[in-house]
Parts: sequence; C-alpha cells; structure tokens
Amino acid sequence: MSKRNTKRQRREPVRRPIPEARLTAPPPRPPFDPDSPVLPLDAGSPMLGSLVNGPIEALPLYAVLTAVHLELSGKAVNACLPVCYQIVGALRHFGFAAEMMAAYVEVASGGQPYGGIGVNGKATVYPDGTTNGHMVVWADSFGRLVDATVAQHPELNRAVHQGSLNQSAPLVLPVGERDVLLQGAIGAIRAPYQLAYLALPHYTSVFDGWIAQYREPLDYGALSMAHRGLYALQAAGKMRNIRQLPHLYPHLGRLLDGVDQLPELAEPPASVAQLQAIGQQPRP
Repeated sequence: MSKRNTKRQRREPVRRPIPEARLTAPPPRPPFDPDSPVLPLDAGSPMLGSLVNGPIEALPLYAVLTAVHLELSGKAVNACLPVCYQIVGALRHFGFAAEMMAAYVEVASGGQPYGGIGVNGKATVYPDGTTNGHMVVWADSFGRLVDATVAQHPELNRAVHQGSLNQSAPLVLPVGERDVLLQGAIGAIRAPYQLAYLALPHYTSVFDGWIAQYREPLDYGALSMAHRGLYALQAAGKMRNIRQLPHLYPHLGRLLDGVDQLPELAEPPASVAQLQAIGQQPRP
C-alpha cells in the first residue's frame, strides 16, 4: 500500500459536505444578557395579530408598532429614546397627536417584585448618550400609552429568550385621557407579570439636549418608520376591511389612496451610525 501524501493533505484539506440540518436551521438567537438586553431574531411579530384583529380606530398605531417591533428583531431593546421618537414622528406624519414622555415602570409577578425600568425621578443622560431613565409614548389621538421597549427589563427579557415572544411586543395600554394618565400609577397585565406605570412628563425635558444632538438621524428614522407603517397598513388592507379608515382619518386616507405622499426617503445620513453606536461601548 502506498503511503499517503501528507504534504498534499496539508495543501488540500479534506472537504466534507455541510450537514443539511445546518443549511436549513434558523440563525442562532442572541444569548440572554441582563446587562445588554436584545430581542431574539424572529421572522414574525405578535403585533401582526393586532393588524388583523385590532380595533379599526387604533389600526394606524398598531401598524407603526408592528414596523417598530420587526425592526427591533435581533437588536438591542434598551433604545427607548430613539424608538419613542420614531413612533411619535411616524404618527405625526400620519396626522396624529403623540408625545414622548418620561416614565418609571415597576414589574412584579405573584407578589414578587422584580425592580423597575428607569428611575422614579429625574433621569441622568450620560456623556456617551446612554441614560438611566425610561421613555414611553402617549398617543393622544388614540388615548393609549405605549411602551415599545418594555422587554428591556431583565426579567421580561429573560422570559422572551425562554420562548415567550409575546413579552417582547410593545405594550399598548388604553387609558383614555391624558389627565387620567397623570393622576397616578397605571396598572397593566402582561401575564404572568404585573406592571405599574408612573408617567413623569415634568422630567421629559431632561432629554431635550440629547434629542437636539441627534436630531438628523432621529428625523430620518421617524420618516422611515412612517413609510414602513404605511406599508403595514396597506398590507392589513389585504387581510381585513379598512375602508372605514379614510372616513375616520382623512389625511391618512389620502396617503393610503396615493392622493398625498409622505416625504421621499433619501439615503440614510452618516449620523445614523453615530446614533446606532450609542451604548455599544462599555462606560468607564
């Protein structure tokens, strides 16, 4: 028997076929890290059900939130400032009233407290652009409080990574009037968790400087989300009857009919990368 040419083997390593399971398996999910929460990389969103079954009067809000949740898939979820800005901006492009609002959230389950999101007081914005505060959206036109990044809470994020994708979806809480929101803590259930929201609008101005610093990429993101939200609404129109929307919201109806157009979405500015880099480097 002739000896194997080991020199040739070093030059040309043995090539084995890639197992079929590796070719068809979904991409690995990012690991659970309570200090840097991310959402799993999933193809769908629990918000899609809201497009099909949600109340018609709130459909524009759910369309934007569906686009937001899909955008967050596989990404850091502790980005409440830019996400809330995008939601508010997209809704305003549609002709609705909405505002960013500082807030504090307590999380518990079965009587066991799990701590909160944000601070019950004036938040701090650090030089690297991160904050210890929390931001939500008051969607005034719909009478709803929205927490798009509630899954940044370590306990809820842990539940998401254990397979409970519903915990990752934006939380939408019907409140009615803004005055009701400001009367005290507002309770919400996301089984098995109980959440208590304390709106802190008098502290929202803490973030004015941060918004001014990143205004260009924030405005771009808001317009981009408006385009995606409009696409989600058009997709919803293929699954349910949305003919009532133009009567409820004439400006939105003109956008859906193509009579009016959203501003054209140009190439993303270079400053988008600066916004996305916030929180990527550990603070000294």
